[in-house]
Amino acid sequence: MNIPVSLSAVTVEWLELVLRSNERFREIEIEGILCENIGEGTGIFGEIGLLTLSYTSEVDAPSSMVVKLPCIEPENLAVAQALGLYAREVSFYESVGKSSSLRIPECFYSQLDNDGRFVLLIEDLSADFFVGDQIIGATHEQVESSIDALGDFHAQWWENPELGALDWLPVPNDPAYMATVPDIYRAGLPVLQREWSDRVPTESIEVALLLEPRFEEVMEMFAEKPHTFAHADTRLDNIFFSKHNPNDVAFIDFQLCLRGKGINDLAYIIGNSVPREIAAGNWQSYIERWLTRISGHGIDYSLEDAIHGYRQAVLYYTVGAMSLIASFDTGNERGAAMAEAYVTRIFNHVIDTDARVVLDN
Repeated sequence: MNIPVSLSAVTVEWLELVLRSNERFREIEIEGILCENIGEGTGIFGEIGLLTLSYTSEVDAPSSMVVKLPCIEPENLAVAQALGLYAREVSFYESVGKSSSLRIPECFYSQLDNDGRFVLLIEDLSADFFVGDQIIGATHEQVESSIDALGDFHAQWWENPELGALDWLPVPNDPAYMATVPDIYRAGLPVLQREWSDRVPTESIEVALLLEPRFEEVMEMFAEKPHTFAHADTRLDNIFFSKHNPNDVAFIDFQLCLRGKGINDLAYIIGNSVPREIAAGNWQSYIERWLTRISGHGIDYSLEDAIHGYRQAVLYYTVGAMSLIASFDTGNERGAAMAEAYVTRIFNHVIDTDARVVLDN
């Protein structure tokens, strides 16, 4: 079945055909669809559309769903293809998603072509959840509920022998990453110095310069054990919060998932999605909350190791900032604002967590 080249190419005929491959939708007849682009400024590696559906008769089928397609920006697409991001997300939904302790969207249809292009049709969570806002940043309560959900998920997969069987799930020092990620970091460094010196602390730029010749070394640290299933893109735009239960959290976007340390997911959300005044004063207590959560599942992991791993991850995730300022098309004004929030937060967090000590060892 041909994958649409863009959101505008999603037709009634195509949608009806692919959905009928799912037993749940075998008898449906779609009367019409409306497609709204909801990924502008947030979907760096993909096009994301909200489909509103009408049927020719009353059926037990959702009135809306989300469609994900490859991105169209050439630079972003090249990175996505090189790192196998689309294959990873399709594989997650097909082999792991149904058994995950995380609340995730139901997947109605998935397809991955030999050329690496993909399509996903997944549940629209907006009826019961609202999405976090990367630009505004997470509240203290939102961080805590996210950490609790991640802790349970990390515990489910902690040093699990089944991780090794997921041959589509890379480690952070996979050869494709080692060949791609350091170049992204180094491409952003002169832009950081030239265009961001008035927006991030001078000390953080000094750390960025110290990190440059040792970035591969930090990548190896970032990839150390203990391993679990890491979401690896826990920015706030990928986290949904229940309208009815503040403790109910859902996660989307598994294109970057990895076999790595669970503490990395905490560094990602706290480092780039939490306002500085909250992150700076609470990052250690957030780590302690996560440790309490995983210890409830019988996992013993020391606070010292967790803090050290957290600082390593904070240094590593500066590459996300570098990619936004130098490598990728951020789309529109919202994308630019998201980049501003990400870059300033992570480089402030480098200072607030004293992540520099990792380079002193």
